[in-house]
Amino acid sequence: MSVFRVTRSAALLLTSCLPAAALAQAEPKGVYVTAYGQVSRIGASTFTESGAQGAGAGVQATFGRGLGGGGDVGYRFGNGWAADVEWNYRTHALTSLRQGSTTLARDGDFASNILMVNGVRRFPSTRDWTPYVGAGLGVVLEVDFDLRPASSGGSRAYSSSGRLAPQLMGGIEYALTPAWRLITDARWLRVGSLSSDNATGNSGGSIRSPRYNPLSVQVGVRYGF
Repeated sequence: MSVFRVTRSAALLLTSCLPAAALAQAEPKGVYVTAYGQVSRIGASTFTESGAQGAGAGVQATFGRGLGGGGDVGYRFGNGWAADVEWNYRTHALTSLRQGSTTLARDGDFASNILMVNGVRRFPSTRDWTPYVGAGLGVVLEVDFDLRPASSGGSRAYSSSGRLAPQLMGGIEYALTPAWRLITDARWLRVGSLSSDNATGNSGGSIRSPRYNPLSVQVGVRYGF
C-alpha cells in the first residue's frame, strides 16, 4: 500500500510540474480578432521649434492622460505561440507648453497611428485564464504634434512617419465562452525622439527631439474562429 501511495504522489507531483509549454499543446490552432480601448501616458519633452512662427529652443511640453484604441488579426499555432498584426491609434492632450516662465500654449495634442507585427507567448494555466507576454516591431504611419497658442495666432501642426518602433507587452485573457475572451494587458511602445516637419501654420518650420514612448493599458474582447 505504501508503494502505491508513493507512486501516486510522484505521479501527481510530476503532473503539477509540467512546463507551460506542455500544457499549451492542448491549445487549439486558429485565427482570432481583437478590438480594444486604452488609456496611456507619455512623459514630458523638451525640444526646439524652428521657423518664423516657432518658439525656438528650450520649449517644454507636458501631457495628460491619453486615450486610444485599436485591434489585431492573429493566428494561434497550437503550441503556446501566436502572431498578430495590430493597428493602434493614441492621442495625448497637451496640458502645458512653456519656454522658461512664459506659457506658449494651453491646448494641443500628441497623437500616433502605428501598425505593428507581434509575436506572443501564451501560458494556459487553467480552463478560463491565459496569461501571455509578447514583443513586436511596428512602423509609424504618422505621428502628429498639434499646438494651439495661448495668445492670438493660428494653430501649428507637425507630422512625421516611417520610424520603426519596438513594443513589449504582458497581459491575460479570460474565457467568456469557447469563442469569446476578455483581454487586458499593458504595452510599452518606444518611438524615441522625433524630428517632425511643419504640416500647417509654420511654413518651413520643424520640431526636433520631442520624445514619444507611451505606456498604455488595454481592455478589449477577442473572438477565436
